[in-house]
Amino acid sequence: MISEAQIRAIALVLYIVVLLVVQSLIVDSGLRPNENAIWLYGGIASLLFGSNILNPYFTPPSGALINGVTAMLALVSAVPVVLPWTADAYVLGATIGFCAIVALVSILLLILRAPLGEEPSTTWRVFERAAVGLGSPNIIFGVLITAAVWLFHRDAPTEVFAILATFIVIAVFRPLEALVKYGLWFLEMPKPINRADLIGSVAAHQSPGIVLVRQAEAQMIARGTPMVISDQHGPPQLGVALNYVGRDEGNLLRVLTASLPKRLAALHRGSVKSTTGIAVSIAVTDEDRADIRALQWIDRLCGIVDTETSPEYLQFEVINEVGLAEGSLAVVRIGGNQRVIYQVVDGVTRDEVVQQKNKYGYARAKARKIGTWDDDHRRFRPVPWMPRMNAPVFLLEETDGGPEDDCIGHFPATSYGVRIDASECVTHNTAILGILGVGKSYLAIELVERMIAQGIKVLCLDLTDQYETLLSDFLDPAFEAERKAELVAAGAAGAVNQNKELGGSRNTFVAAVVQQMRAFLDQGDDHYLRIYNPAQLRVTKQVSGWNADNAAFLRLTPSEITSIFSDAALLVCQEIGMTDHARLCLVYEEAHTLVPEWNSVAAEGDKVATAKSARAILQGRKYGLGCLLITQRTANVTKTILNQCNTIFAMRTFDDTGKEFLGNYIGAGYAAVLPSMQSRHAVVFGKASSCENPVLIRLNDQDAFRARFRPDNPPRRPEPMAVPEAGEVNQEDQIVPGGEL
Repeated sequence: MISEAQIRAIALVLYIVVLLVVQSLIVDSGLRPNENAIWLYGGIASLLFGSNILNPYFTPPSGALINGVTAMLALVSAVPVVLPWTADAYVLGATIGFCAIVALVSILLLILRAPLGEEPSTTWRVFERAAVGLGSPNIIFGVLITAAVWLFHRDAPTEVFAILATFIVIAVFRPLEALVKYGLWFLEMPKPINRADLIGSVAAHQSPGIVLVRQAEAQMIARGTPMVISDQHGPPQLGVALNYVGRDEGNLLRVLTASLPKRLAALHRGSVKSTTGIAVSIAVTDEDRADIRALQWIDRLCGIVDTETSPEYLQFEVINEVGLAEGSLAVVRIGGNQRVIYQVVDGVTRDEVVQQKNKYGYARAKARKIGTWDDDHRRFRPVPWMPRMNAPVFLLEETDGGPEDDCIGHFPATSYGVRIDASECVTHNTAILGILGVGKSYLAIELVERMIAQGIKVLCLDLTDQYETLLSDFLDPAFEAERKAELVAAGAAGAVNQNKELGGSRNTFVAAVVQQMRAFLDQGDDHYLRIYNPAQLRVTKQVSGWNADNAAFLRLTPSEITSIFSDAALLVCQEIGMTDHARLCLVYEEAHTLVPEWNSVAAEGDKVATAKSARAILQGRKYGLGCLLITQRTANVTKTILNQCNTIFAMRTFDDTGKEFLGNYIGAGYAAVLPSMQSRHAVVFGKASSCENPVLIRLNDQDAFRARFRPDNPPRRPEPMAVPEAGEVNQEDQIVPGGEL
């Protein structure tokens, strides 16, 4: 598109060529500079530069000053050739005086101009109006040319006619500018539209980015059909057909609009203009599709941004439901160029009354912002703000590649993985919550393997007896059998005592646990995993006073035995000293039995026992001690420990207490998804996660995980070592610091 400034510059060059031809062919002196050329060099040339380049629209006082001085200097050069005190001298003097007055008034106006922000006086305005009017290029150089013609060409009628005709044509009619503008108008004049290409007229605008089109023919326009939308209010836009919506005028085609690429704009310029607004279909090449995101991704267009979208949650009207489900990833642009990923967490149906009882029904999806993917650090980065209204929303393209070795899982149908820091899982505690059979134990087994790979020792308190089988690659059966035999022997060693606090086998068992814990956490010990079932350890406590060598005994509950292991772990970790890295993880499998809530205990002693276990977890972080808590009954687990779990894996759950508790961590949107979530899926959130927001992921399958992970992280199977005789317990271990054990 040629601009008006370019038109004026081209016209200037052509006008100067015409003037030189007139001067050389008609004026006797030709192109030689003298008084016969004043009209050309001083008049027409200055007129053209002034009106075409310097002051094409308005002449300010500074422009009037330049014009006056230029004209005056051109006339002064003619003074030597004019006889003094003649009529010609008076004409020349009057013309020079006129130019000088215009220049002088312009200088005074510039000097006396009011400061910025103040209103100029009436007198200043009057003189300004006169100066800019008389000092315009057409007036002042018209006077100069008229004087030059009278003084130097009046005896040659041909020259007078040629000069005046040239001046009038250039100054008044401007034929070249008019001719160029007419040519451009003709080129841009709308061409007849092929009836087959006409889609319809624009019925309404839903700003920003949506146009409703009333079709001209009864035909079905497929989603993704490209078109050009044009009206008198702005430049043509690219349109992409979305769907049909009901309005009081009938069904209308909804069209998504975007800027028209330059190549298509040049190709269709002038062909689709209308005073009312029309939509015309266009042919788009593969090259065009590669440059236009809306066309390139049209098969994955799932909706447009709807009302109530916030910086945290995206609400979008569903256009295409194919492939859309809870956990699906959607992509939308924020700020024009940031490709931000959201995860669908909910959906509802809505309707809109358009006229009387006519309704427009649609589905609206809710998605939570995850962020933008950082390839360098392989994680999602947070993005501030939110997308614009009516922006297109696309489903993320599905990929076949699975997660990388260090990922705990991946977003469904994508290769985007979520990594877990095993050390922070321990130091900041982790909980796996969900109903029976959704994969909690397999997830816990994977986390245990990752912890051991980082040199973190793990003590599993397992009521299910699964861990010993699933983690057999990390155990020395003979060694473990000896350790269990020691504890069984210690649990059977109790006797009656006059002081019932010393009766039973509890104290002997405590000492044995402390001894084993010290050996387990010794840096020279190459055992990284220890597994016990608290329900299989028989330990007694004396509950009545001594009477003729008889007393009443009770067996310690799994919760009480758990508290002994927890207290021993804290004691030994404190003896070793503080650390920022995880040292020992206590795995509470079936935590609702091992560390129950106060109102869910099976015996009164469980309340005290749970409090001791909770104290160990609360104080253990700075000593490298933490826990991995697994339960299917969130409501029955002590909240003292559960509230300390900074990383949460929320799997399928139905109870309201569990959903309410998890809603505080993962948000109401994800909490609402939990009842319908598939097995081996989890919402993960917390400090150990590589994502800063809660995300729904597909967890690793155990066999696939081990096939990827174990080649670089083989199981740390201990070497057979000498085992101390069973039942050897140091006397100093019988003494419990502070009476806690």
